[in-house]
Amino acid sequence: MLAENLPILVVVVILVLALGASMIVITRERHVRMIETFGKFTSVRRAGLSLKLPWPIQNATANFSTKLREIGEEVEVKSSDNAFVVVPIRVQYRVKQGAERDAYYLLESPAGQIRSYVVNQVRSSASSQPFNALFQSRDFFESEIERTLTERMAEFGYHIENVLVDDPQPSEDLRAAFDRVISSERLREAATNEAEAERIRMVARANADGEALQIKGEAYARFRKIVAEGNAEALKLFSGETGLGPDAGLKFFTSINEMEALTAAAEAGGKVVFVTGSAATSGGAAMGMLAGADDAEPGTPLRPWDGHPES
Repeated sequence: MLAENLPILVVVVILVLALGASMIVITRERHVRMIETFGKFTSVRRAGLSLKLPWPIQNATANFSTKLREIGEEVEVKSSDNAFVVVPIRVQYRVKQGAERDAYYLLESPAGQIRSYVVNQVRSSASSQPFNALFQSRDFFESEIERTLTERMAEFGYHIENVLVDDPQPSEDLRAAFDRVISSERLREAATNEAEAERIRMVARANADGEALQIKGEAYARFRKIVAEGNAEALKLFSGETGLGPDAGLKFFTSINEMEALTAAAEAGGKVVFVTGSAATSGGAAMGMLAGADDAEPGTPLRPWDGHPES
């Protein structure tokens, strides 16, 4: 009798064990499981061991993570001045405490939904700003995206923890254009610096030349003063020793200077016309010496011209 009922007992035991096992719910840390009664949500089970009604009355869903998650998106946008840049964005989000049911049932793909909101928000904000302003709008993007996502995703049981926006990355063509602009600015600065350095050098040279001329002028003035004082002293001594008047002494010194000038003219090879100062003051014909006639021998002494042509 027992032997005949043994297969039935084995089946019953297996069914009991299977039903008993289906009543045990083990939930992992930082996860939740949904309990459904005939397919309808009943409760949320958190980390640890719990019991439920056996299958098929109640069913426990797979472990649903409540950990902090992050998604990254590189959004290509066009600025108001038609410049194309890529804005890298990172969004950190998690399931809100007490809103696990909405997070599990309302969205099929929360990461995809967040990406859609991020792309729409960034492109909408960037289209109203020029290219230069995009590099200064990181805080603006972060605050706008976080505000928009917080409002939208709260309806689905998610909390936006943080939004991180990196520096916009221009396209290769735009980057090359900026490199050329920066290079031209550097060249212009270098040219300006070189021109300023040349101006400083010119001013320095002009100042140096001016100081040199001033020094030469002062030297010439001192020289003339010394010569004048020497001549005055010589004239005084000459008048005192000879008893002649100053006019006679001045004529004497003038004649000596004329003789020295004649000597220097003769040493010039007969190529100099010399007019003496006495001839200019005589009121008559100028006294001069003409040397350098075609038939004159080099080195021939010059003689005063008496105003009459030679026969």
